[in-house]
Amino acid sequence: MRIPSTTSSPKRGSPAGRRLPGFTLVELLVVIGIIALLAAMLLPALGKARYRASQVNEMSGARQLLIAWNLYAEDHSDAVLPGYRYGLPATDFQGRPVNHPINARYPWRIAPYLGKSFDVMYLNENRRTLEAFRRMEDPDLGIYAASVFPSQGINSVFVGGDDLELPPTDRAFERFGRFCVLKTAEVGRPSDLMVFTSARGPFEGRIVPGYYVVRPPYLNARRWAVEWNPDDGPEAWGNVHPRYNLRAVTGMVDGHVENLDRRRLQDMRLWANPADRPDWTLRALQNP
Repeated sequence: MRIPSTTSSPKRGSPAGRRLPGFTLVELLVVIGIIALLAAMLLPALGKARYRASQVNEMSGARQLLIAWNLYAEDHSDAVLPGYRYGLPATDFQGRPVNHPINARYPWRIAPYLGKSFDVMYLNENRRTLEAFRRMEDPDLGIYAASVFPSQGINSVFVGGDDLELPPTDRAFERFGRFCVLKTAEVGRPSDLMVFTSARGPFEGRIVPGYYVVRPPYLNARRWAVEWNPDDGPEAWGNVHPRYNLRAVTGMVDGHVENLDRRRLQDMRLWANPADRPDWTLRALQNP
């Protein structure tokens, strides 16, 4: 007697007998090509979105700086925030005095008017620089470093005074006229006089997007390079950094913020209260 087998070959056409569908090599290559094409189309848009977000973020930070700058003036009988001045008191967040040159720079003076936070001053990619300062083993070194590289530099020579460049003394005023604003009431065109603008400076062999002061294109003569070149050192354009499509985020005395292009950044009427032409110099105000 023959015992029937318990197994049998699958019938043709049954699910077990069919090969599972799959991609051929050509199909996979086509799919990969489509993905690469879509990525190439989307990446520029994503890059522009990130770029725009960075610009908007710095504009917001500049507005907050200007609010703090005006609050400082209200608390100091209309005196503007010192640009770079020697011998004035400043303290860290624990109330301890900070010494020269830390107290000469603006960040530790304006920080109390920003909720004792440096996050408004260090924006976008510059935030990594601030975090590096916060991680320093020596807190005093971190306090020093944090005073050097805020995203926005102050127009110190003509707003608040700069003891390193040209101290705003009575003698200097006698020689050059009232070139420097020391009281907000002295400003003739609040909407056209800059206080802060995008800056960059050298740090540990590289260039970072931040510095505490910006220098004007003219003083007694032209000092900037004629054309902006990102490969030049920061001093070629007075530490000003037109990082947004060759524009710099700039905050004015009246509290509004603009994106100034390369041409307008070189207009001395936006730098100095008495300037009456784009290439104005202090020499024009000297007594005969």
